[in-house]
Amino acid sequence: MKRSPLHGVLFLLLLVFTGASVFSFIGFVFSELFLGIPLLSNPTLLDDMTEPEMVPALRVMQVLQALGMLILPSVFYLWIASSWHEMKRLFGAPDRQGVLVSIAFFLVAFPFVNFVAEWNTGIEIPTELGEWMLGKESQASELTKLFLDMPSLGILFFNLVMIALLPALGEELIFRGIVQRGLIKQTGNPHLAIWVAAALFSAIHLQFFGFVPRMLMGVAMGYLLLWSGNLWYPIVAHFTNNAMSVVLAYGIQHRSIDPKIENLGLDNGAIASFSLVFCMMLLYIFKQHQANSVKE
Repeated sequence: MKRSPLHGVLFLLLLVFTGASVFSFIGFVFSELFLGIPLLSNPTLLDDMTEPEMVPALRVMQVLQALGMLILPSVFYLWIASSWHEMKRLFGAPDRQGVLVSIAFFLVAFPFVNFVAEWNTGIEIPTELGEWMLGKESQASELTKLFLDMPSLGILFFNLVMIALLPALGEELIFRGIVQRGLIKQTGNPHLAIWVAAALFSAIHLQFFGFVPRMLMGVAMGYLLLWSGNLWYPIVAHFTNNAMSVVLAYGIQHRSIDPKIENLGLDNGAIASFSLVFCMMLLYIFKQHQANSVKE
């Protein structure tokens, strides 16, 4: 792996596909034995994942996929491919100020992300490709809508783990902890590595009408790692972004949050601009704080 980047990529893909296969099988067995949903004997049920009756099985599958396809392969890969010193720095205890700035960044970025997402949806795409993308987008949207139906606090907390915590851990381990760091070592250009890793991170979601804002969020998380050397900051930032969507959805459903807040910055360039300026200020503060911490 250290001699050949290609060997490293192939080994990571092997781990990912093996983990996905094993944990999918476990999910099928669990669904059949404990949920009464016969995925093992009739896997074609997954052809239409928008059926409400499938939601319990899909929740289980989502959790198991995050563990088997992202988190465990990444941890195993890093354990084999990294030195003890690298692991210690990558997973060292984050400081309070850096964590707070990471959280504040994604809270403040919400209007700007909305504005860019609205612009992204208006991009014209050639007919056949556009239809395929719309199909994927529609399927993902329907599945998200089913997951975000939260009649109780128990489902809210489960969603915070399934939608916010596990993807934040898994995706940051893969795209920032492995891909971005690997590209920096191979190219010597951290900025190129950050943007390529962010583009891959956005593309893997197969939600193309949100590609640009998701990529920009990936870029921000990439710089949090670059300036700190610590993976916990992008994980915290990623969790904040995902958790905010879950909590907003729950609050709106239970009429404790005004639905209009979801559209903040959507069609207001001034609010989006202020959001962007404050985001840049927070990134600068984070960079300076990390530089000062190293000097001390």
